[in-house]
Amino acid sequence: MDKKTAIVAGASGLIGRRIAEHLLSLGKWSVIGLARKPPPTRNMSWIAVDLSNRDDCTRKLGELDKVTHVFYTARFDHPEGQPEPVETNAAMLSNLVDVLKRSPALEHVHAVHGSKYYGHQLGPVPVPLREDTPRARNRNFYFLQEDYLATSSGDARWSYSTSRPHAFCDPAVDHPRSAGLVFAVYAAIQRELGLRFDFPGGEVGYEAHTQFTDLGLLARAVTWMATEPLCANQSFNIVNGDHPRWRELWMRVAAWLEIELGAPRKFSFAEYMADKASVWDRVVAKHGLRKTQLHSLVLWPYGDYQLRPDWEVMSSMAKARALGFHDSVDSYEMFRQQIENYRAENIIPAAAAR
Repeated sequence: MDKKTAIVAGASGLIGRRIAEHLLSLGKWSVIGLARKPPPTRNMSWIAVDLSNRDDCTRKLGELDKVTHVFYTARFDHPEGQPEPVETNAAMLSNLVDVLKRSPALEHVHAVHGSKYYGHQLGPVPVPLREDTPRARNRNFYFLQEDYLATSSGDARWSYSTSRPHAFCDPAVDHPRSAGLVFAVYAAIQRELGLRFDFPGGEVGYEAHTQFTDLGLLARAVTWMATEPLCANQSFNIVNGDHPRWRELWMRVAAWLEIELGAPRKFSFAEYMADKASVWDRVVAKHGLRKTQLHSLVLWPYGDYQLRPDWEVMSSMAKARALGFHDSVDSYEMFRQQIENYRAENIIPAAAAR
């Protein structure tokens, strides 16, 4: 493959970071990251731009004439659990692509979406979720972005694709929207209080199947979509490929974190953790951990979002498999490795000596 030039919109976020890292590791890509406040890194180029401002996009990006691929992972900031601004997020993508599509070099635009496309957060959905499952009956910027890409690429030389992952997972310790950190920090607080590892949901949810998407897997998948002609103008579910029951996962996580397994007990992480900052401070001091603040380390409403459903959430990977993407990740092993990384980073207490 001739060397390509990729723009990663939202490259300062965790998803964008992993996509940029993967592209650079292949040795055949030049990568330009877009962010409002680019981080100080040296291995790629950065442009500070406000994607919600059309004039800023034109001014900062209008001279880019060698960009072949766009990987779009940006989102307008919003509080966890609140509706995301639909029109603003739709405009951010169109502001960017309207500038870049003027260049004859452009080949493909990929947008990272998610399984909220199907409305799993609203109530029970038919499973397994397939790419031809109807859109949810709510407002979602995914729909506007997808419609924009389909219309804009209709008679153009470039194509598009979208991915629909579920529950992003990564070993990073600087990203609070993390199921692994929710599990690990909650367990450390329960141990300090002499309490068990209760599941914050009901009996039905405890027995339900769920799913996750490892961000390394997602990075490989979106690169495949963007470079495989068979994927042009299509959408794909991207999940690890297994569907563990919460009960089975919770038992293993309790064992890895060396805490007594509790029982299903409906409660809100956000409410339960509201007064636990001093408990976390004791854990940090007692075990000599890296100094962190409880409410900046973990986004507890995200834990509520992930563990609240009392229904199955399962996406089919058949479409991607049929077209040649066969990567998968063992979700149990993924979480075990994340927990080991939190220990190595001195975020949670070390395992007991054996």
